[in-house]
Amino acid sequence: MGDPVSLAMGVQRRLHRLFPPGQAALWLPLDDSLIAGPEAGLRRPRAFLQPELVQHIDAVIGFRGMLAACSDQLLGVPLILNMSASTTLVEHTHKVMVGQVSDAFHLDMDAIACHVNYTSPHEKAGMEQLARLASEAGGGQMPLVAMAYPRGRMPDGSDNNYLDMRANDPDSYTALVRRCVRTSVDLGANAVKTIYTGSVDSFRTVIDAAMGVPVVIAGEALADADAVIAKARGAIQAGAAGVAYGRQIFERDDPATFVRQLRKEMDEEWLARSVGKLPSAL
Repeated sequence: MGDPVSLAMGVQRRLHRLFPPGQAALWLPLDDSLIAGPEAGLRRPRAFLQPELVQHIDAVIGFRGMLAACSDQLLGVPLILNMSASTTLVEHTHKVMVGQVSDAFHLDMDAIACHVNYTSPHEKAGMEQLARLASEAGGGQMPLVAMAYPRGRMPDGSDNNYLDMRANDPDSYTALVRRCVRTSVDLGANAVKTIYTGSVDSFRTVIDAAMGVPVVIAGEALADADAVIAKARGAIQAGAAGVAYGRQIFERDDPATFVRQLRKEMDEEWLARSVGKLPSAL
């Protein structure tokens, strides 16, 4: 192993690529083609990844097949290799490891990611996987992104995303998201992707729970463009480092137009925060 200062510098340099200074990060997850199937824009990803869209993206999350197939279109974009996988064909909350940290170095990735579904029957295994990757990745100067979701299992075997709690008991839902984020940070995550809690004030408590580790929000199911952009602005106002929007982009009829507007409004919110009107994030 190298000396601690050099190792810390390696992680910070890669994180700097994922979170460019002076703007909110806009990540594009493409891993849904393995999880839920090659549908919408992910059916023909090379046609989807046009330059007018890619130019606004700060990082892409994916599995090795997708990233390899589109490597020439993503030459200037930092890449995050997802190391955990499951499909909606069976028990979606049961993630398994599908790679090693050495793979990320061989493929010239900028970070790795691991998904943990907290409160699921497989929570302990997910935590073990995250902690093991943190240990291995830290020694190799590779940042680790935790995808930390409150996601249990319904009696019929389907996902429980706590939508009723989110609507009817927002304080309890926020506490659950806070717990997911803090646990992931305690286990060694260098960045966390999680769910927006619904308001600026509630999400500020999630940001506090991350103890300075950058947090990005997931896009979730396709929704009205204005509402999705407003959610991004609220998260940034609360202190988030940015967004990781997949379905909100690749399921739209005109993704490039949406991304252009999203980028514009995120930049406006980030500027307002940076001049001291709103709390700082990174």
